[in-house]
Amino acid sequence: MPNHDPLLDGLNEPQRKAVEHTTGPLLILAGAGSGKTRALTHRIASLIHQGVPPWQILAVTFTNKAAKEMKTRITNLLHITDPNSPMDSGSSLTSQSAKLPVMGTFHSVCARILRRDITHLGRDRTFIIYDTDDQERLMKEVMRELKIDETELKPKATLGYISRFKSEAVNPAEARKQATSERMEQVVLAYSAYEKALRRNNAVDFDDLILETVRLFVEVPAILERYQATWRYINVDEYQDTNHAQYLFVTLLAGKEKNLCVIGDPDQSIYAFRGADIRNILEFQKEYPNAAQIKLEQNYRSTQLILTASDAVIACNPGRPQKAMWSSRKEGPKVLVNEVRDERAEGEEVIRLAKQRVTEGVALREQVVLYRTNAQSRLIEEACMHAGLPYRILGGVKFYARREVKDILAYLHLIMNVHDTVSLLRIINVPSRKIGDTTLEKIQEWNRDQNLPLWEALQNADRVPALNEGTITRIKGFVELLRDLQLSAQSLAVSALTEKLLRTIGLEKWLRDDTEEGEERWQNVLELLSVMKKYDTLEPEVSLSSFLEEVALVSEVDKLADNNEDALTLMTLHLCKGLEFDAVSIVGCEENIFPHASCLWDKEQLEEERRLMYVGMTRAKTHLTLFCARSRMLWGQTQVNAPSRFLSDLPESVTERRSDTVLSAFSWASEKGEERATAHKPLEPYRQAEPTSIQFNQDLNFGEEASQETVEEGSRVEHAVFGQGTVTAVRGGVADIEFDNGKKKSFALSIAPLKIL
Repeated sequence: MPNHDPLLDGLNEPQRKAVEHTTGPLLILAGAGSGKTRALTHRIASLIHQGVPPWQILAVTFTNKAAKEMKTRITNLLHITDPNSPMDSGSSLTSQSAKLPVMGTFHSVCARILRRDITHLGRDRTFIIYDTDDQERLMKEVMRELKIDETELKPKATLGYISRFKSEAVNPAEARKQATSERMEQVVLAYSAYEKALRRNNAVDFDDLILETVRLFVEVPAILERYQATWRYINVDEYQDTNHAQYLFVTLLAGKEKNLCVIGDPDQSIYAFRGADIRNILEFQKEYPNAAQIKLEQNYRSTQLILTASDAVIACNPGRPQKAMWSSRKEGPKVLVNEVRDERAEGEEVIRLAKQRVTEGVALREQVVLYRTNAQSRLIEEACMHAGLPYRILGGVKFYARREVKDILAYLHLIMNVHDTVSLLRIINVPSRKIGDTTLEKIQEWNRDQNLPLWEALQNADRVPALNEGTITRIKGFVELLRDLQLSAQSLAVSALTEKLLRTIGLEKWLRDDTEEGEERWQNVLELLSVMKKYDTLEPEVSLSSFLEEVALVSEVDKLADNNEDALTLMTLHLCKGLEFDAVSIVGCEENIFPHASCLWDKEQLEEERRLMYVGMTRAKTHLTLFCARSRMLWGQTQVNAPSRFLSDLPESVTERRSDTVLSAFSWASEKGEERATAHKPLEPYRQAEPTSIQFNQDLNFGEEASQETVEEGSRVEHAVFGQGTVTAVRGGVADIEFDNGKKKSFALSIAPLKIL
């Protein structure tokens, strides 16, 4: 009778095969909720149990949390009472006395390698690691030396380009060959100078930790051979998220023994914007023709109905390895597709549903609301506050606490009350007016001697002896700005007043710095304008005070919610990977929102949007609700978008579709409830990368529907929000329109509410 292996207990057949595979390359395709961490940790523990020295095993993860969880599980499996992990103890990476393998993130493993061997590259092992703030400060110095105008090329955007170069293992010399524009030539120039400055400061950034390790392996083969002999068994988690530099690191290490086990799911590759290359996992078997492949297809998280719906959405992506996810949980509620009137009704329905789930025994901590962009969280937050429902936001600060939002609120507080010193100090140098801390200290010192309020001291800046003429002129300009805005507040409602403020101080240009973060900050500003719109019917001064009063009350409720442990979770879809909840609501399932407007014209980006939906759907254990709105005010304007194409892919057998009206052309069912609306027929995948079309009913009164065939340059059209205008260009289903009010906009003809005049 064969010896019983306790490390195989509780594993399903594919998991057992993954554990029993010990030599040669192995690809584990692990679907969502399929127990991949269990399979990986049991596999590593089994190698040790079979006599492989722990120090010969390397396990690489993407997060410290994952590495810690792996370590804990292996410790328990092997009944180790005093683990001495080299990654935790600070001992040598090759320590043969360690009871556990080396387990850590790519960055932590590479940092240890460089700390020991970077001298072989002519660098000092006492290097420091710059964080993002350090990087930005250094880049500003570099750009000043190069005389690159920061208003034309922002330091943060430049660092974004450089990070992408490094993730692709492209050095400055190679990047120079790729520069095809004057802007990119400046970026490459800054890249080269930045690298020299890092060396001068004996520093590396996060990307360097991996790239310099790869360079070490390539330029010093003896070092590579030493690590190949050390780590004979290599395991990589979340392999679909690796970039090219990480791929090179793994490939070089595994080049000799080829005992490489990678585990991941191409359907959950959602970080291309960070440099992740899905080809690494898709082409693994091309690189290792003898690689074994094991699919983990049993899902331990979700009901079969949720899996069937999720698989139908992801099935539209071409070129993906086929998996047939299944669950022993055959019964459960259908996936609910809930169509609502607008974004406010969406927020109210999300809260109503959350409360209903609580009465059914689902705690708030087991519920999550997911959205594509952070700006969408604002109305959900407000709905929570008004309902007295505790909530928490993961991965970001609450809407009214975000820096750019607080800056605008500080301006508005000052307009209403110039003696609000806290607000004054916050924004006197936002955007930069070269009125820094030293200047403010001089003013406040004089101010204290004169016993004057700070605002009056600013008005009398020419009396402060320590200030030079240039500084006095800048302070006077700020004082005049506030006086002018105070005057405008007497005749403008709060949204119009804020729009004037934004134009006057140039906040859009300051925030939109060619980075994803800058774009999102500006979208939050536009979302704040959306909040203000409901106060436009009030008298101007009442409009301003009422808005600020509501925001202040909302903030107080925020604090109460923070202290409640059982709270509804709000987060973006990108942050939810690896998590699970009993009930999941995904809001904003409309074309231009999700999939995001920036992805509609790019096949690969649209595929990633579909993967993002799949990740969101598969977070749900029992309840999954997808919301779409017939109209939505977002980023400062009302949008009328078709329901997301992803909703059209859901099988009717596992879907329940609800609408708050049966009269809308957007409704999922006819008045008899027997047919789906023609507006929601699924598109052929990528036949054309355009939003799905919608047909407006007479109630919406948009008139003859404009299309690419009927609209041409010179056509006169009318838009429901922007009024009448002239088409200045038509290209690829998109029309550029100059409206009579001076605004210029671009619209996708397949969905825009345009009427031909």
